[in-house]
Amino acid sequence: MPTPKATRWLDLIAFLLYRRFPVSREDIFDNVRGYVGKDVSDDAESRRRTFERDKDELRALGIPIETVDLPPAAADQADKGYRLAPKDFYLPYLELAEPGTGPEKVYRGLARQIVTREQLERLDRGTQRIADHAGGRLAAAARSLRQKLAFDLPLTAAAVERILSEPLEGEAQKTLRVLQQAVMSRTAVRCHYYTIGRDAKEEREIEPYGLFFNWGKWYCVAWARERDALRVFRLDRMSHAKMLSGKSARFEVPDTFSIRDYAGRAPWELSDNPPTTVRVRFRFPESRWVQNQGTGVVVEPVLDDGGALMEFSVHDRNPFLRWLLSHRGRAEVVSPSEVAEELHALRHEVAALYDTGGRE
Repeated sequence: MPTPKATRWLDLIAFLLYRRFPVSREDIFDNVRGYVGKDVSDDAESRRRTFERDKDELRALGIPIETVDLPPAAADQADKGYRLAPKDFYLPYLELAEPGTGPEKVYRGLARQIVTREQLERLDRGTQRIADHAGGRLAAAARSLRQKLAFDLPLTAAAVERILSEPLEGEAQKTLRVLQQAVMSRTAVRCHYYTIGRDAKEEREIEPYGLFFNWGKWYCVAWARERDALRVFRLDRMSHAKMLSGKSARFEVPDTFSIRDYAGRAPWELSDNPPTTVRVRFRFPESRWVQNQGTGVVVEPVLDDGGALMEFSVHDRNPFLRWLLSHRGRAEVVSPSEVAEELHALRHEVAALYDTGGRE
């Protein structure tokens, strides 16, 4: 079966982007699936016509494949080669120009666009209005643009949460309503809570002090009666929440408590466990996203590969490791070694869940 055109196009684009220097047509024919293999005609003229057609159609779609001169005898087509420069292919990287500061170091091979704080706020408001019109022709494009804004630039926390948060559904939505009433009436709640570390669901009796929304998730700060300590609970792990009745259900919130002390913290900072200082090397572009989040301390802002070295104060390793896992291979724990080993083990554990051993 012939290779689908879209697949052949993607393979050609990937091949050209990976090469730093122009490549000849023979190199393309020898290495790009769709021009080589059993499903391709041995007729050289047929392959040439297919490539020329692909090249012209990709250029018409805005893919800037460049034709350049090669040294003599390097190709069979009048010494011509082909190149796709990343700086011409990728969208420019957006950077925020703060008043009184100079622009950050330019990443090699990447075009950039400087945006002022005022322009960012206008982009935020304008794209949000367009994205809210579900039936509008530009709504999907506006949502896509807002995802790039949220990745490249530090939008307000509220703006990022509108883009990235997942709405509560089903049991979690019921739990939120129960806890809202419990916080206002200062009434204890009995519920089931799933703990990832123990992989178990346990019954809890809590005194909800307050609720806050952070990192796209709802959390409840409550006094856990079984633990006789203040704990932070994630609402989407709670179920069967029910307010208690009777005199024992009532509680008082200490005057020293403030929910503002918890808002803005990263999930791994919500525990009362002693902190561990963890250093992580992030590759580009994840390095920019993590720096914009403001969750750690930047040790080296720009490494040789455009990445960054950052330091984190980790009170709860479980959510921190799972957060690193979401960055796939673009996050590497530098120290301490035991945290690096735990991340390695977690990656193997997750991979094993998808390993069917060759069975369908």
